[in-house]
Amino acid sequence: MNTRVYLPRGSKSTVGNFPCIVCCASAKDNWAWLAEALDEKPRRWFFCTDKPRGLLEKVVPSLNLATIRASWQAIQTVKQQQADLLMTGNPSMSFWCAAFAILQDVKVNHVAASFYLPQMPHGLRYVLAQWVYSTIQRFIVHSRAERQFYGEYFGIPFARFEMQHRAISVPVIDPSPALEPGNYICAISQNGQDYQTLMAAMAKLPDIPLVLVVPRGRAIAAKIPPNVRLRVGLSAAAITNILYHSQFMVLSMRQSTVPCDHTSLVTAMHLGKSFVVANLSGISDYAFHNSNAVFYKAGNPASLADAIADLWGNLIKCEVLGENGREFANAFCSPEAMHKWFEQVLVRQGL
Repeated sequence: MNTRVYLPRGSKSTVGNFPCIVCCASAKDNWAWLAEALDEKPRRWFFCTDKPRGLLEKVVPSLNLATIRASWQAIQTVKQQQADLLMTGNPSMSFWCAAFAILQDVKVNHVAASFYLPQMPHGLRYVLAQWVYSTIQRFIVHSRAERQFYGEYFGIPFARFEMQHRAISVPVIDPSPALEPGNYICAISQNGQDYQTLMAAMAKLPDIPLVLVVPRGRAIAAKIPPNVRLRVGLSAAAITNILYHSQFMVLSMRQSTVPCDHTSLVTAMHLGKSFVVANLSGISDYAFHNSNAVFYKAGNPASLADAIADLWGNLIKCEVLGENGREFANAFCSPEAMHKWFEQVLVRQGL
């Protein structure tokens, strides 16, 4: 079994009555550092990740075979080690771990961290998801709006949902020169962009260049004006370079009950970048008008154009809002904040 076990510094034994925590998360999240940071108490840590193993998992990643295999492995570990706590790192792993636990009648306290669904299930998929998710004891979401929305949508008591700010490490800046020339603004969100409103707003601002970063395979059903430079399928390092060298970021989200891309917001704040964002409930725990952001009315091109022009024409305001955002991210959205939260989770579980 490809798992790693973490014990307190100096401990050489993996046996005994030490509390056991099984973590099932994406390989890119690397939760192992949390175990190392929390090793002042004797605990056994087992990590199962979705790092592709075998030809099929590497060749056909769209089937989520690595996620399913890691989830199965996690439940086998829970059963074999009689684990006290199961932590899952995304909704897909939370679903499969809970499903496998049901099928094998495995009982364990299950905390679903970073629970975020860009698209909600419907029909038979909803029935299945509602049944499986209802067996999870606690969900960690990244906004108060999600807490209410998911609770109502799946019919799960609100008390099972806990809000914790999205925490990420400060992005590493590539020392290479700016990939995009001159002064510009950027839009880099990976999901939920309202391209129609954004393109209509930029058509009203012909003298302001925008670099629009789009994931590969994403369609833009809108006319792209001449002052918009489209970049498709860039690497994470290239996206960070474009954001870092921009004047500020625009996050044009659709009016929706499903909250927005918190990762892009937190990344911008860690880099000291202000942003223009729609005034939606999902960002109310991160963005504050004229403090670290400028709001516009969702779906309104004129309102978005006014907000962009306001920030573009005031460099001092742009810098002040960016620094305020950096302070906010350092306080609430850093690895240190995640460390404190994870420690509280273990304390509440008696571990």
